[in-house]
Amino acid sequence: MGIFKLLLRVRPRRSARPAVSHNDGTPIRSVRRKFLLRGEEYSVSLKPDATRNGLTVRDSTLVVSLCPATRENFDRFLRDWYRRQARKTFQAAIERWLPLFAEAGYEVPAPRLKIFAMRRAWGRCYYTKGLVTLNLHLVKTPPACIDYIVLHELCHFVVSNHSQAFHRLVESFLPTWSETDAQLKAFARAHRVIG
Repeated sequence: MGIFKLLLRVRPRRSARPAVSHNDGTPIRSVRRKFLLRGEEYSVSLKPDATRNGLTVRDSTLVVSLCPATRENFDRFLRDWYRRQARKTFQAAIERWLPLFAEAGYEVPAPRLKIFAMRRAWGRCYYTKGLVTLNLHLVKTPPACIDYIVLHELCHFVVSNHSQAFHRLVESFLPTWSETDAQLKAFARAHRVIG
């Protein structure tokens, strides 16, 4: 093959720099849907002309400042905000339960916490790894439900299965656990929190 044909087959290089986009998504001026946090429903008041992203809770309203005021920025900002709220809420619940385990004579280590948006489970315990995984959407449920799920997962550090011994252990800490479980299921159905 001659050098001329070889040169024709070589494609021109693309620039390593990404193209600059002046349109950072779909503009947004208002948000109609409601958002849940710890069992309470919040509407959104949008401040689209802000100089930076921010969120303030006022009564039953999330006042969201956006820069830029786009649907994509709003979705990303709310997702990150939910994740921060979940970590703070779940960690506080773990810290409330652990001393009660110690008082009852159970040596439960402070677990590492991971948070994922799960479709079917509220939480999982990996007791051999010292890890508890909780559903991001759990932060939308009432505080009693959050405490119950955190307790449930911590109890797996003592009893790894769902035997009668496990349920007796949960009941020793939370005698109303079955009512709270029913409340959680009803809340999830009513608000379509998880499938």
